[in-house]
Amino acid sequence: MFICSLTSLQAQRKADEPLSYTDDLELEWQNVADTLLLRAASRSLIPVQIYFHGRINGNQLNSFLLMPGDSLRLLAVPAVKSDTIFKKRFRDSVRVSYYFGHRSLIDPDLDHLYRLPFKRGKKYEVSQSFNGKSSHFSEKSKYAVDFQLDVGEPVYAARSGMVFKVIDWFTKQGGEELKYAANKIVIRHDDGTMASYVHLDYRGSFVKEGDWVEEGEKIGFPV
Repeated sequence: MFICSLTSLQAQRKADEPLSYTDDLELEWQNVADTLLLRAASRSLIPVQIYFHGRINGNQLNSFLLMPGDSLRLLAVPAVKSDTIFKKRFRDSVRVSYYFGHRSLIDPDLDHLYRLPFKRGKKYEVSQSFNGKSSHFSEKSKYAVDFQLDVGEPVYAARSGMVFKVIDWFTKQGGEELKYAANKIVIRHDDGTMASYVHLDYRGSFVKEGDWVEEGEKIGFPV
């Protein structure tokens, strides 16, 4: 099954090792002139929006836009008596998350006609579309489409753009423990929108991060 969803520097890792934010961000505590700082440095090829949410009520506390190759200060606390205690309290009370891109950087071309992501002249079943019965109902996946491609058939770029994320090291699938262990290719288009090509095979990508791909270019193959 292959999913096309319209919606960093890759580290060396073992097969089936879960994805970590350290592929895209570097978060570091620093002591500078009696002030404890939390800084973020980008490892991503595109802008990243960082959020602070309260763990108890889920309310958004703050947000930050981090540009590629840049760093910024997320938090500054003067005269902390115990760094260890403060860091633990921060982790217990604040959830740090991030998303690729930002609404202010997107100017969607609503008239763009996407190419189907499989070989021209062939037809495939759509097993699930927008707001599906078993999935595709979260904010991240509600516009995903499942195409029932045969194993090993090539996947083609539905639109030209820059490849900014390639994950192709997972060898297993299924089960709650592998919920986020998806081999995928993510491409950013020139209007700021993105497309995720998910459920690809182990080592099933023909592209690497930083590549520019043209519409219709072969980029991988599914499981």
